[in-house]
Amino acid sequence: MAPKNPPGDPMTLGNMRRLGVRGGGWGLDKEVARTIRIFIILLGLTSSFSALAYDPVDCFDDIARADPTINVGLATKLCSGAWSPEPVKCYRLVPDVDNEIPRFIAIDLCAGSTNAQNTVSCYRKAMGDRGLSRGLATTLCGAKKQER
Repeated sequence: MAPKNPPGDPMTLGNMRRLGVRGGGWGLDKEVARTIRIFIILLGLTSSFSALAYDPVDCFDDIARADPTINVGLATKLCSGAWSPEPVKCYRLVPDVDNEIPRFIAIDLCAGSTNAQNTVSCYRKAMGDRGLSRGLATTLCGAKKQER
């Protein structure tokens, strides 16, 4: 039970401490108040990590480093909606499978990829095992639907 407030003394933090009330002013035990403070700090820290997430602008920067001669339109097409670095990884892996692939087809294949290895592996199988053309292999293995 909290000590009674002496008549005439306002209930200030200083008077509460002098009277032996523990906690941070809400009548909380010091340990509970400390736990709440730690929880609030951790909540603030974890919510700020979203600012560190990968986004299409990061993708745009990555593709500019990977292929400095790429034009802005193709880089934008590759990075549109890219929330992970996988489209750029895919774009860098495609020449290992098809070193004569036109740039715009590689962009169509890799745009929207969520797993670069799987996308390139699918493309390799479609071209080699199934004998599909580049365009059909891209339609089959690409993540985004072809624009009309």
